[in-house]
Amino acid sequence: MKVLRTIAVCVTLVVCHYQGSAQTIPLNEPDYNKPKLFTDLPQKLNLRLADVDASLNQQVGSQVAIQLSDRFSFQGVVVSKSDAADPSVKSVVIKSSNRVGATCTLTKIINTDGSVSYKGRIMSFRHGDAFEVALENGSYVLNKTTLYELYNE
Repeated sequence: MKVLRTIAVCVTLVVCHYQGSAQTIPLNEPDYNKPKLFTDLPQKLNLRLADVDASLNQQVGSQVAIQLSDRFSFQGVVVSKSDAADPSVKSVVIKSSNRVGATCTLTKIINTDGSVSYKGRIMSFRHGDAFEVALENGSYVLNKTTLYELYNE
């Protein structure tokens, strides 16, 4: 009789454990009501690659003002830069001074075939909108997107 009771208790505990762990609650629900940082800018901006290339050569700690497009200037301080040991990738991270809370990441990649590609994002965890560098019809643009399309909490 004791063996049956012990088995029944063990089975009950196992069932309770599996039922309890099936009810997971997400740790962070996305806040889709965050204020917008780029409301004054259009959905799509043509990226000025010459200014992006110039920003990639800045030193950590230097103040920069990048004219990313005709309508968008990004100002701030270079907080990080890629290692010069790999000449095929140049990257820079800039913390904004004119769009408080925003961080701009720009990367230039020289591919094995000699072609050049660009990647980048401008985002703030305190705001709901962001920009992402994209290649469209042979030219690079900044596309406005939402913060939660770029990353998951």
